[in-house]
Amino acid sequence: MADPVLAARGMTKSFGSNEVLRNIDFEVIAGRNIALCGENGAGKSTLIKLMTGVYTPTAGEVLLDGAPAVFAGPKEAIAAGIAVVHQEFSTISALTVAENVFLEKEPRTRLGLVDRRRLRRDCVDLLRQLGIDLDPDTTLDRLSVAEAQMVEIAKALRSRARVLILDEPTAVLSHREIDHLFRILRDLREQGMGLVYVSHRLDEIFEVCTDICVLKDGDVTSAGPIGDYDHDRVVAAMVGRSLGELFPPKSGPAEGAEAVLSLRGLVAEGGAPPVDLVLRPGEIVGLAGLVGSGRTELALAVFGAARSSGGVELANATYGKRTPGRSLAAGLAMLTEDRKTDGLFPDASVAWNFAASTLGKGARPLALSPQEEERRSRSVVERFKVVVDHVGQPISALSGGNQQKVLIGRLLENAPRVLLLDEPTRGVDVATKAEIYRTLRRLAEEGVAILVISSELIEVVGLCDRVHVMRDGALVAELIGDAITEDGIMAVAAAAGGGAP
Repeated sequence: MADPVLAARGMTKSFGSNEVLRNIDFEVIAGRNIALCGENGAGKSTLIKLMTGVYTPTAGEVLLDGAPAVFAGPKEAIAAGIAVVHQEFSTISALTVAENVFLEKEPRTRLGLVDRRRLRRDCVDLLRQLGIDLDPDTTLDRLSVAEAQMVEIAKALRSRARVLILDEPTAVLSHREIDHLFRILRDLREQGMGLVYVSHRLDEIFEVCTDICVLKDGDVTSAGPIGDYDHDRVVAAMVGRSLGELFPPKSGPAEGAEAVLSLRGLVAEGGAPPVDLVLRPGEIVGLAGLVGSGRTELALAVFGAARSSGGVELANATYGKRTPGRSLAAGLAMLTEDRKTDGLFPDASVAWNFAASTLGKGARPLALSPQEEERRSRSVVERFKVVVDHVGQPISALSGGNQQKVLIGRLLENAPRVLLLDEPTRGVDVATKAEIYRTLRRLAEEGVAILVISSELIEVVGLCDRVHVMRDGALVAELIGDAITEDGIMAVAAAAGGGAP
């Protein structure tokens, strides 16, 4: 194998008495794509920050082309050809695509002014090379999240980077957009770039990576060519147990259980076909389908967060004039797909975020004491093992997985009878997923009816008692028992006439 372009040797990092990385060896080879895997808190982000000059190692060194390299910060790493596409975007919504791509690297005229003509031309050339179809004059606030992701990638590659590090790059992309991203990554790899791919989605790792390195609690537990691995071996290296042990045994509703939620010809906003669906206490029902199939729109219509027509019955009573507030009061709770936009108050504390939807519970009118906020939030920290220094810190300081735990815990404070969960484990590591799965199964056994929307087929198959498949806004199949397989779901979801993958 060729010598590494970038390598970490004996990398160790401590924060005070907390040693988060121990004697790590990691290398990036030109023309290869290495997956960096591990639970939240395993040390992945710390390793990336050490290799790009954000942190200084306690021990060990970074090698660039075999020679020791010390970066005073990310700008020096970028200048050396190491680019990072972070999960959190660094684009500016008021600027154009071209201005964002060449931010702080704008071509200048002899007078020191921005050369607008060359800026646009250079952007067009770069986007064409990457196969990205965007207007360089469009401002970022007019782009979809997926298009903004492509701008981030173009920005990272504007300086002919030799190493590209991607942190959860597909978290907000559709199947078609993921396919496009993977084509770009394959082209870059064939051109000799070294790639580091950080993701919790195992299927993607096997599709796009050539090598893998697994971290657990600051140590490398396994590393090698991806062909030597399967899903079970990766999961075992990350969490110490096999994939089959992640999902608790299925149970389903009690015999003769009556529906707690019934949809009767419900038509979501946009004129989709009418939907009939029943949820019973004690069961977890999956809602599968390609991105754009109408899954989220249906859930929002049921919850009262989007307009709809048709009938909804909750506990055998007609439920009309739905709003999110009325739904929560009636025992119908929803976890939204985009936690940052629709679920979190990022500048508020963990305690306040946890209490946000239950402020009146056991409190004086319009008041909830800080002590009560803290007491409530500590319960979810203990129940879900949320990694947090103290519940008074901003929730934005937590990892995505820990933010998700807080939101799920907040839903449960309302003691719901029905849970609608849209991508409940997005951005969550394997161990945390297992905790969430166990919690959902326990809730089902206690009589809660749960609807799970997930783009991860392995999750739908392993967790759900029944699965409805959506296509073009309609429920086109119901799968039960042994019929719930990844191939079976995809065969229906992507059938001719279905939505774009």
